[in-house]
Amino acid sequence: MQMIKHLAKPYLGTRAFYADALKVMIPVIIQQLINNLFNMIDNLMVGSLDIDGLAMSAVSVANKPYVIFFGIFFGMTGAAGLMISQYYGANDKKTCQGLFSLQLVLGFAIALLFSLLLGLMPSSIMRIFVTDERTIALGVEYLQIIWLSYIPVAISSTCIFSMRALGMNKISMLVSLVTMAVNGICNYILIFGALGIPAMGVAGAAWGTVIARMFEMIFYLVLLLSKRLIFTLDITSFTKLPKTVVHAFTLKAIPLVINEILWTCGINIYFWCYAKLNEAALPAITIAEFCSQIAAVMATGTASAVSVLIGAELGANRLVEAKNNAKKLLSLVLATSVVCVLLCSTLGILLPHTFKVSSELKTLSTQIALIIGFLSPLSFVYGFCFYCMRAGGDTRNAMLLDSGYMWLIPVPASIIMGVFFQGRISIVLAAFIIQLLMNSKAILALFVLKKGRWLRNITMP
Repeated sequence: MQMIKHLAKPYLGTRAFYADALKVMIPVIIQQLINNLFNMIDNLMVGSLDIDGLAMSAVSVANKPYVIFFGIFFGMTGAAGLMISQYYGANDKKTCQGLFSLQLVLGFAIALLFSLLLGLMPSSIMRIFVTDERTIALGVEYLQIIWLSYIPVAISSTCIFSMRALGMNKISMLVSLVTMAVNGICNYILIFGALGIPAMGVAGAAWGTVIARMFEMIFYLVLLLSKRLIFTLDITSFTKLPKTVVHAFTLKAIPLVINEILWTCGINIYFWCYAKLNEAALPAITIAEFCSQIAAVMATGTASAVSVLIGAELGANRLVEAKNNAKKLLSLVLATSVVCVLLCSTLGILLPHTFKVSSELKTLSTQIALIIGFLSPLSFVYGFCFYCMRAGGDTRNAMLLDSGYMWLIPVPASIIMGVFFQGRISIVLAAFIIQLLMNSKAILALFVLKKGRWLRNITMP
């Protein structure tokens, strides 16, 4: 027993340490849950339009480009976030502002590109994933409106991720809560028709999202103009960044952006595989993904604690403290993952019954959700390792472990199933194989993390 206590001691923090971690984690988890509810409200209302789930499948497919867009954006803000966290730890607020404005400019450009593609090529985008003409028509109707939300999302997300890098999560949590309420009210009025407005169906869902995202963006712009944050709307401040900082940002951002592009493309290949195996079962996949998003939300919350409690220590050149914090956070990650298993399992059983779909689709979604839930602890461990590497700027290993592993094992397995096993393998078995292969990288990630290459202060020459 004494030996067990001795081995466990480095992994157990004080009450004050965990209180600080939870102060960072809980607002992020709540905010991410709100964002997922944002999407679920759309799908619940759209899903009630027909029992076959055609409208829900159309909206789900139409949002696949958003996954790629947000992945690219997440890679860029991830690189800036790890630098902001360390420079803030080094008390260099001027560089933090410069990195913030750089994200605003790049984010606007990325969002503009995606907006043009969606506005000009909606039908071609839908046909990548599905062949049913009714689904394609509904998806095109959605895409012709939803492209207007991409620039507001880019501006809001830049603010959210930059504040998150400093552990400032309460404001964005409250903004997300109000945004979700706006989205829910607008969706109900526009999808089903109320207050004298005609029912718009799928188009109403798109307009509801656009209105909510516009509201969110305006709030953050007002906040930046009021100068209540360490960040302001000084867009030109990135031009004053030292060349060494821009160079460092580029070196960190490129691997992370490439990683996120490859990762999101891989996720879309999984979806393509499911569509090839059983296109009619796509609504079940969409419902099950809400449960998987719970795991992602809780993992993101723990990751935000990693970014703040480890990134600041690295920036202050307290490398030993950063390593000790990582060990203590690992125990919190494992405890959170156990809660996640219970939550995902419960939602997997109950959530499908809230959708107006056939009993067969409800059963399929429950089975897939349970698979995701029981494998989620591996996902938590991997996410912890990934964010530790990212906090220290070890983006090379982070990329190799994330998208490198993905394209080496799970993606080829998905392509093989989609091409050669149509009608010969169930969608539930395919989901189990993909999830198992995807989460097994946690073992490799622990091995790489132990080497300690991520323990670096990138603010020093």
